[in-house]
Amino acid sequence: MNFEQMKKELGMESCPGCFAEIYEEIKDEWKNRASLILSEAYIEGVLTEAKVLLPYMETVLSAAAKVRENDALCLLVCVLEKWVKNGGNINDPDYTPPKGPRLDYDFFHLFAAIPTIPDSVRYFRNRNVPEDIIAASLQEYDYCFEMCRMNIGRIAFDKGRLVWICHTINNELIRIGRFKYELPTKRVSGVRVYKNSKGEILTLADGLHIHRTGRIVGSIYCEDETESFVADITETENEIIGHVITDGNVAREKTSFSKLEWELCLSKDDAVIPVHIPRDGDFDVDTIESSYARLREVMANCFVDMPYKAIHCHTWMMSRDLRKVLKPTSNILAFQKKYIHYPCKSAGTWVFGFVFPGEKGISDIESLSEGTSLQRNVKELYKNGGAIYDDCGFFF
Repeated sequence: MNFEQMKKELGMESCPGCFAEIYEEIKDEWKNRASLILSEAYIEGVLTEAKVLLPYMETVLSAAAKVRENDALCLLVCVLEKWVKNGGNINDPDYTPPKGPRLDYDFFHLFAAIPTIPDSVRYFRNRNVPEDIIAASLQEYDYCFEMCRMNIGRIAFDKGRLVWICHTINNELIRIGRFKYELPTKRVSGVRVYKNSKGEILTLADGLHIHRTGRIVGSIYCEDETESFVADITETENEIIGHVITDGNVAREKTSFSKLEWELCLSKDDAVIPVHIPRDGDFDVDTIESSYARLREVMANCFVDMPYKAIHCHTWMMSRDLRKVLKPTSNILAFQKKYIHYPCKSAGTWVFGFVFPGEKGISDIESLSEGTSLQRNVKELYKNGGAIYDDCGFFF
């Protein structure tokens, strides 16, 4: 089995150019490697030691047995393993994964990721990350299975799950209490933030293209550029001049501020910690604050070499439009209040995967469920031409 035979046998339309290079590196060893990483003993040992995918072990082992019967898939798994370890971009449009109706095609991506699990455990232990956080972070694999169940009606581990689990493979995602956090490699975009001696915060739009409605041009219902404007920032020797953002709304007129009074505290050059919100767990203020507090403790003790300026979140749950469909006492609205909001380009579709999981979403509004008040209110909003626009937010 060589590289071209693999592509032909699996019916792969295209592959990234580096796949052929990886094959040349592993062509003499891939069979032995596949025999190891696809063996029942290896898989069961890694998953049991890390306490990962234990409820699904029988299915995983059955899928591995099916992959072992297919030399082409065995080779592809070995190529993918090398690719993800090298930081390959699984979202590469040139990678068109093979598809099939069987168990092996549902799960072969998983077997490229499993060998990285011991490396992740070692990495976090070497940084003295508490064991409960390591264990919770590795549960991302279980979460991926359940996301497939929700999206396609069965547990699986498709290309999209491998894309997401690369956050775990790259040791950049940790679960602390209620939230998942990316370690601070990301930067903010679209805003520049200043602070004065009183601790007051000034947020200016930095290069945002604003629709006449105040949304970002290109967002749902905001494609027309008539009366739009670019909210940029200019500076003189003594002044900062820009469009102020208040509660996520960008002012059309510019305002000047003295450099003697305002000091830059967050810009595109500064790292932030992105927050991800899993479905499970309580969402009350105490639970949320406990997660933030422990995050700061872990960063100070285990990742002192990774400075950050702010905690950042981009989600439909940050949307100011939720005020139209939720009660003022809502936990989601309480969650929002900690953040300083600013707008971002939004298709208005993110909300559907969470409020109407497994349903058609925006393509068939009429068919959406109405089992909860949130579902009924969101459905009514969209039927009347509204949307839940994603927003961004940050706090220090």
